[in-house]
Amino acid sequence: MIVLTLVALVAARMVYLGSVGERFNAAFFTRALIDSIKLGSLYALIALGYTMVYGIIRLINFAHGEVFMIGAFTTYFLFTLTPYAWPAALVMALILAYGLLRVVELFRGSLRDPVVLGVGGIGFVGLSFALASWSWPFWAALVGSMLATAVLGLSIDRMAYVPLRTAPRNSLLITAIAVSFLLQNVGLLAFTNRQTPFRPDTPLTAPLALDVGGVAVQTNWLLVAIPVVTLVLVVALTSFVNRTRLGKAMRASAQDAEVAQMMGVSVDKVIATTFLLGSLLAAAGGAMWGLNFGSLNQPAIMGILPGIKAFAAAVIGGIGSLPGAVIGALIIGFSENFLTALFPRTPTFLGITEFKDTFAFVLLIVVLLVKPSGIVGEDLSEKV
Repeated sequence: MIVLTLVALVAARMVYLGSVGERFNAAFFTRALIDSIKLGSLYALIALGYTMVYGIIRLINFAHGEVFMIGAFTTYFLFTLTPYAWPAALVMALILAYGLLRVVELFRGSLRDPVVLGVGGIGFVGLSFALASWSWPFWAALVGSMLATAVLGLSIDRMAYVPLRTAPRNSLLITAIAVSFLLQNVGLLAFTNRQTPFRPDTPLTAPLALDVGGVAVQTNWLLVAIPVVTLVLVVALTSFVNRTRLGKAMRASAQDAEVAQMMGVSVDKVIATTFLLGSLLAAAGGAMWGLNFGSLNQPAIMGILPGIKAFAAAVIGGIGSLPGAVIGALIIGFSENFLTALFPRTPTFLGITEFKDTFAFVLLIVVLLVKPSGIVGEDLSEKV
């Protein structure tokens, strides 16, 4: 009933705006719908990392926004600066090969497995020559940045969180904030302090015109690519969590880590896997973010606002729930674009575009007041 009421109100507002000015036509609202879908899908890629980490260790990983930032810049340096000189190529190949090795380990179960070691060795040799010899296209840079940030996520967990595993929860929270600030400043020193153009040669940015009521709505193939990439990664992640042995261990640890450990589950490995997967998704989100907007903000601020909004999306949808994170992200994406399109600047109204960054937090407050567990979240009161 609530949904039908909202749809009726939106339709009535669209009809009213159409009577106010000719520019508020079907094409105008189609453009807002397109932007909402793309932005919501990008938030979803970041929100999944938040919800996975919180679902298992009840930690708000504030450094996740900076992992998103580093993933975007790593993609940029892979498609703009390759081929590298041999010393740089060997160092980067070592990082990427280790990330590849850890990803293969998810399906083989042990780093000592001959297949895992073989993939790591072959990957190091192949990546060394690829980095030193070829200019990487966007898709290769995207995969490479996902592997690199997977290593970053594992490193953050090992160096910052593992020593505090039995410490009070406030200690973990403060450490997460400290890691966030550290990565921001490392980004400023290692990358740049300016706006960075992000325009790889890829067909994804090729123009796409949609005929809406006789008016051409200009967009590009990212309209299809961003939701598809998000959908593929979400389905793959959901399948991994629900159908693999390690995924079942993740769900058991989320339900009761102490009991899971007593039953033989390596909780440390489960948590490391969570950081690895969350970092993979954050890197994909960072790369697609740069592609969508055509530039990257300076490292000190790029990950802050998207990261906080993605966390709000995870809470709105139901933190700990993968589908909930996607639902919350799409709601925020629509609130920032479609809602501002419903209340634009007119001769008698200033519009609400300037306030769009506050919508996520208003929604967060409302949801926490009405349904603290989120839209599809689980009631955690029995776990206290």
